[in-house]
Amino acid sequence: MPRPPSTPGPPDLLIGPFSRRPNRPPHPFTVSRLHELQPVCFQTAPRKHLYMLVLHTLDALTLVSHPNTKWRDLLPPLEGEQPWWASLYSTLVPRPIGDISWRLLHGAVSMGTYLAQFNPIPDTCPFCGVRETLVHIYLECTRLQPLFRLLTNLLLRFWLHFSPHLFIYALPIHGLTKSRDLLVNLLLALAKMAIYKTRARRLADGVSCDCGAIFRSSVHSHIRAAFLWAASTDSLDAFEEWWGSLLSISIRLPLF
Repeated sequence: MPRPPSTPGPPDLLIGPFSRRPNRPPHPFTVSRLHELQPVCFQTAPRKHLYMLVLHTLDALTLVSHPNTKWRDLLPPLEGEQPWWASLYSTLVPRPIGDISWRLLHGAVSMGTYLAQFNPIPDTCPFCGVRETLVHIYLECTRLQPLFRLLTNLLLRFWLHFSPHLFIYALPIHGLTKSRDLLVNLLLALAKMAIYKTRARRLADGVSCDCGAIFRSSVHSHIRAAFLWAASTDSLDAFEEWWGSLLSISIRLPLF
């Protein structure tokens, strides 16, 4: 891009992806993000943008062949629905809990049907004896039904309907309902963590734990920690704004 004659210095250089097959539109639901990267000025381009451009260019053929989430085959998203990666981590969702949701969306879960290919172990669910698949662990096992009923009652108070799609893909965050969306995503993330922890303990010690009880305990711990922090920083008004709706719900529901 040539500069005006009165401007000293070399011309600006633009860097961006170049499609090898311009007549073929890119598929929007793959791991590849080249179709999202626009040409930018090389001199002022952020390092993160350059790193992503180089990485996705070198691995274009590999990334373009993988869907952006394992659940596109297991639980096809509805029209206009997609995984909301920005909803997995927030100011309310700590990183270890968000990592469980991220692994679940990518299918990076050590389920029985996968481990049985490498180790002489059964490929059945340790709770109900059904063949253990990714869908069974987080959606179909009978032990999850009390937890899902609790989530259904909770989300109805937020004028939301609980569904497998909402549980897996999370809730998009909008400006007008940001507080509600962040709180709902925290509840969903804590529910996934409860499923993960109870299954891990069952495999390790053979102890059967109620994932609903673990979920209620996790929510209680988060509210208590947030209250103590707000009290120590004299910000109880902000605490009431974030957690007031959930506290009012807990009075009418057996949450704690």
